[in-house]
This record gives sequence, C-alpha cells and structure tokens, in this order.
Amino acid sequence: MQQNRLDMYSIGIATGDITPEVGAPLCGFAARGRHTSTGVYHPLRTVAAAIHDGKTAIIILSAEIVFFESIADRVRNAIRQETGVPNANIILSGTHTHCGPSVRTKDIESFGWIDHEYVHRAIMVMARTASIAWRNRFDARLTFGLGHCDFAVSRRKPDPENSENVLWAPDPEGPHDHEVSVLSIEDLAGVPRGIFFNYACHPTSRGGLLIGGDYPGFAYDRIQEAFGFAQPAFLQGCGADQKPMPADPNAQGFPWRTVEQVRDIGNQLGDAVIETIENGDMQPITGAIDMRQSVIDLFTEPLDKARVAAELKSEADFKKRWARYHKQRLDAGLPEEREVPFEIQTLRFGDSLAVVALAAEAVVEHALRMKKELRPRFGNVLPLAYANDVIGYVPAKRQLDQWGYEVLFANQYRYRTGRFTGDTEDRIHEHVACMLEASEQAR
Repeated sequence: MQQNRLDMYSIGIATGDITPEVGAPLCGFAARGRHTSTGVYHPLRTVAAAIHDGKTAIIILSAEIVFFESIADRVRNAIRQETGVPNANIILSGTHTHCGPSVRTKDIESFGWIDHEYVHRAIMVMARTASIAWRNRFDARLTFGLGHCDFAVSRRKPDPENSENVLWAPDPEGPHDHEVSVLSIEDLAGVPRGIFFNYACHPTSRGGLLIGGDYPGFAYDRIQEAFGFAQPAFLQGCGADQKPMPADPNAQGFPWRTVEQVRDIGNQLGDAVIETIENGDMQPITGAIDMRQSVIDLFTEPLDKARVAAELKSEADFKKRWARYHKQRLDAGLPEEREVPFEIQTLRFGDSLAVVALAAEAVVEHALRMKKELRPRFGNVLPLAYANDVIGYVPAKRQLDQWGYEVLFANQYRYRTGRFTGDTEDRIHEHVACMLEASEQAR
C-alpha cells in the first residue's frame, strides 16, 4: 500500500461468536427479576474493523450486548495488548439488545448474579476478533451512503392530561431519525468485504427469556444473503427514546413481537442497507484519520430533599432504594455527588466523514443536532451512542421539563441526585465542536 494515498486504507475485519450458554442472566429488563435465559432464538456476534492510514490506526468493535458499561476498560486493554492500538483509538459499540447477557457489575443488584466466566470469555473473544482483523488487513476503500427505514418511533408520547409528563406509548409525531447510515469496506475490485450500518432505535421489540440480538441480528442475515463476502456490523445510533413500532399499528403500548415479527423489521433494515449499497449514492471516504478522545464532567441537579422524603414511601423499589441511599448520605453529612464523567470520541477522515461516539444512551435529538451542525463542514456525519463505558440516559434539553423515564427515573436507578442540568445538551455539543476544531487546526 502506498502510505501517502488518502483514498485507500489498510483495513481488516473479523467476526466472533459471543453467544452465552443457556442459563445466563439477561440484561435490559428489570421486570425479568432473577429469571435466567432458557434458549437461543439468534446467536450473538462481535465484529471488529481495524483501519490504518499509514500513520494512525483505529479499531471499531461492535458487540451484541446491551452496552460496555463497567467492562470498557477491560475490553480496550485486551485489544491494545493484542494489537498495539491505543485505548483512545478504540471505539466500542454495543448494539443494545435487551435479550443479551448481563455483563455489567451493577446487574448483580437487579439479577442476583452475573456469569463472570462468560464475561471474561466474551472479552477474550472480542480481543481475539480485533487481533484477527488487525493481522489480516488488506488494501481497501471506504464508501458511505444514506438509506431510509421507518420502523423507529418515539416512545415518549405527551400526556394530554399533564403537560409535565409523558406516556410510554408510540408517538409517530415525535422526533425520529429514519436515516440508515452505511459505511462499506470494499476491496480494490469493488467487492464489499465489511458493511457497518447505523440506525437509531432500541432493539427492544422482544422480551422474554430467549437469547438473541433483536432486529440487528436478523438484519445481519439479510445483508449476508446479498453480499456473501461481506461481514456486517451494527453501530447503534442515538435511539434512547426510540422503539420499533408495534406489529399492530393500533396498539397503544409496545407489546412484545414474536420472533417472526422481529425478523420482519430486521429484514426491513437489512433491505435498506442493501438498497443503499446497490442503488444509493455511495460517496468515497477519503483523507487522513484523526482520532480524539475527551472526558468531560456532566452535572446533575442538587438533591431535592422533599423528593427523598416522598420516595421513601414509594411503591417502586428503585425509588425507595434511591431515597434510602441519599437519606443515609444526608444523615452522615456526606457531600452530594453531582459530577458524572462522560467520554466523547471524534473520528474524522479528512473532511469526508465525521464520526462522533457518545458514552450515553443519547436520545435522537442529539443525532439530529449533530447532523444539522456538522454537515456544513463534513461530507458525511455518523453519530453513535451506546459507545464505550455508557453512563446511562442523556436527554435533550427540551425533554427535561417533560420528566419521565429518560429524564429522572433512569438517573434514580443509578442513585444520581436528580435530572441532568439544563446546560447538558449544549455542553456536549459545544465540546464535540471544539474537538473537531482542534483536529482541523492540527492538520
């Protein structure tokens, strides 16, 4: 490979199996209690791409787990030991399936245990997969295109009886991002060898006790039927407030889909990817790689002592646990813990593509804002959420006064003092802009 060419890269891609043994606890739905998995409806995979432009090396790894919370450092360290790529140049993307294994230590509180042997084994598979990709790089080109898929819908429906509340129900009029971003890795003969695709929607169309990857797993199958030499990988978008539309369009909630109904929406997404590659406007990705990592502090609001007193009597166990935790701290005279370290990564290929990875369950309005603000500067923009050591839900500023799960309850699960402060959205996006500006000045 001619190292000074910026329209061609040294790229490797590999896939590994991370399906847990039946009987492992599943992550994502607290209502499962301590019930464990009883079967597999679709195996789980991890996919790694290693990309080198002759100067800078990066690794992007996708895995069909809920996210990398509490294991991100372990995975990055293991990949670095195998490849030499620095931790800051590794993006970890959880697909966010809610029918995958529990891997974070916090799940012990909810489910009683996690399978530590499985977690160790899965990390080793991820590292080995990244190593195979790194050691088997080939000359390749990148192309990027946008497709369309419309099954994602806002799950925050305004409550007609209370302007400070939202209902957990489909809201077709709410914000959404129906773009399907496709990053194709092609060998010099133009054959797709790897296909990274991105969509903003919770993979929560199915619950129960069967192991599976929800709609991304079935999208993999569809894509591989069309491109036999390609290894597909899903990169979750800013879909924290988005769910798949119910199979019954008249449903007022989100009843579980059957496996066949999950396959239907997976096929829809897979078909959108195929259509984009075969008939879409796939643009070449060119330019030098610039990778940056930053950790900023987000802040939660001061503790509402009246809420603490009220929640001690709540019927919801997570609210009572939250209230007891903070009452004990208040009684002990301990300071409030309001800082939340938050990781952001920016990856750019010249001016042709900007990737922004947020360590959060970011709502869709973060992606919409990034695309609006960054597209004048870059040919393509790819926002990723559920990356690296996820801190939980980060709502948009507009949503704070609507309250609801993503705004308050999710923070109570994590024993935080309250909502994120009103400047949170602006601080994140201003920092993203500063990181990309710094990369521009360094060129």
